[in-house]
Amino acid sequence: MCKILSRIKIIADSEGITIGAIERAIGASRGVISKAIAKGTDIQSKWLELICEKFPSYSPIWLLTGEGQMLRDSHTNSTDIPSSAKIIAKIEPSSAPHIESSKIDCTSKRDSIPTSALTELITTIREQAEEIGRLKAYIEQLEKEHRDNQVFSTTNIPKVETPSPPVLQDR
Repeated sequence: MCKILSRIKIIADSEGITIGAIERAIGASRGVISKAIAKGTDIQSKWLELICEKFPSYSPIWLLTGEGQMLRDSHTNSTDIPSSAKIIAKIEPSSAPHIESSKIDCTSKRDSIPTSALTELITTIREQAEEIGRLKAYIEQLEKEHRDNQVFSTTNIPKVETPSPPVLQDR
C-alpha cells in the first residue's frame, strides 16, 4: 500500500471514522480512496489537498512525507519544516543526485520552506498532474486517430481488377 494511503488510514483510525467518511468529507466518489488502498494505487493530488483542508489538525508534511509530528501544533514554526532539498528528494528521488550542497544548504534554517510555500508547491504539483493527465488523454486520442487512419487506409481500398489483355491466336 502507498505510504500516503497508509497515513490516510491512520487519520481515519485516529478520527474514529471510516475511509468512506473521509471520502464523503472531501467530496470524493465512493471508493476513490478505499479502492486505491485495496489495490495499492495512487490517488490524485487534489484529494490530498482536500484532506489537508478538511482535517487541518494533521500535518500536511507528515501526510506527504511521513516526517515530523502527525498532529499540528498550534504554534508550528518554520524551523519544524524540512528544507527544500529534502522535500524535493522525497517527491522526486531521482532528482536528488543533481542537487548540489553548494547550491542548497540543507541544514540552514533560512532555507526552510514556510507553510505558504509548501501550499504553493502542492498547488503547483496538482496543476502539473492535471496537465499531465490532459496531455496523456490527448496523446491517446492522437494515437487512436492514427490507428484508425491506418486501418482505414489499408482496409477500405477497393480492389481494382484489371482485365487481362486478349491473347492473340495463330491462324
